[in-house]
Amino acid sequence: MTQNVITSSVADIPSVEIEKIRSGDAEAFELLFRRCFHPLVAFACHYVYDHEAAEDLVQDVFIHLWSHRERLDPARNAKTYLYTAVRNRAFKYARHLRVREEYRIHHIVSGVTGDSPEQQAMNAEFHKALERSIQSLPVKCRTIFCMNRFDDLKYREIAEILNISVKTVETQMSRALKFLKKQLQAFLLLF
Repeated sequence: MTQNVITSSVADIPSVEIEKIRSGDAEAFELLFRRCFHPLVAFACHYVYDHEAAEDLVQDVFIHLWSHRERLDPARNAKTYLYTAVRNRAFKYARHLRVREEYRIHHIVSGVTGDSPEQQAMNAEFHKALERSIQSLPVKCRTIFCMNRFDDLKYREIAEILNISVKTVETQMSRALKFLKKQLQAFLLLF
C-alpha cells in the first residue's frame, strides 16, 4: 500500500519534458529533480532503511540520468525508468553492504579457525579459476549469470532489463552453470 502511494505521488512525466532534458534543458531537469527527489528517496528507504544512503542513491540516479541524457527515449515511461533505476541502485547498495559484512565475518571466523596455508592456497586458486571461467563465458551468458548470481536479480527482472524472454534467461543460465561445473570439476572434487 505504501509503495503505491509513493509511486503514485510522481505523476507520469510528459514526453515533452523528457525531450527538453534530452536536449540539455537544465531547468526542465531541475524541475524533474525537485518533483521526484523526495518520493524516490522514500521509495529507496524501503530497500536500504537508511535515509542518507537513500538520498545518495537517488542523487546518483539523477547524476547518471543527466550525464546520459542524450540516451533518453521520450517514448519510454520516465517514471518507470526512475523507479527501476533507484530500485536497482538500492539492491546494489544492499548487496555491497552484505558482501562487506560477509567479508568482515569471514575474516573474524578465519582468524579463529585459522585455515591452513594449504587451504588458503587452494581457496585462492579456486577463486582465480572461477573468475577465469566466468570471464570465458560468452558475453550474453556471462552478463545474465552475473546479474543473477552477483546482482541477485530474478530471471524475470533480467529478462525485463535485457528485453529478452524469461526462457532465454533460463537457457543462458543453464549453459553457464553446465560450463562452470565442467570447468571447475577438479576443484569440486577437492572440496
